[in-house]
Amino acid sequence: MAKDFLNVIERALMMGVSDKINDNSAGGTAVGSDIYVFGEFPETEDMKFPAVVVQHVGSGFEQQMVGQQMTLGGVSGTGEIYGVAYTIHIILEKETEITIGSTVYKQRRLLNWIMLNLANAVMDINWDDYQEEELDVHERHLRQWRNIGFMKELNWYGASADFMLTFSNFRS
Repeated sequence: MAKDFLNVIERALMMGVSDKINDNSAGGTAVGSDIYVFGEFPETEDMKFPAVVVQHVGSGFEQQMVGQQMTLGGVSGTGEIYGVAYTIHIILEKETEITIGSTVYKQRRLLNWIMLNLANAVMDINWDDYQEEELDVHERHLRQWRNIGFMKELNWYGASADFMLTFSNFRS
């Protein structure tokens, strides 16, 4: 039976993004101004801003090995390269602001800051820091940001990006 790689990756992605983007010592958000990371769209009464929502949108086989024989950590077994896709959403209220250093970020400027720093956080995640099982990540791609803008009806700014990761799905 395969290990629980999809849940390990999702938790690592959420924790890695939160740790990196909220790390004040590394130029992250100001103390007490966390960016909240959710694994699914929260209920309205649980929503906190600014919010990052990591939405699992798909997964499947990317490449099968000849004979499906693999070796991982000195153990041989069956497996393939498996892919998982997420859409990462940023949502912030019009009045949300974060002070970083002496600069106040709000509205579109805050959205742009979060977009860039979230992209950097996704690409800089050290999976070894968060894995609960042996995990062999091959590639990760944060695709273009899209749906960037302001929803006048809700007074929310937002943006979405697609993220894909491939890893060894190993069954001993």
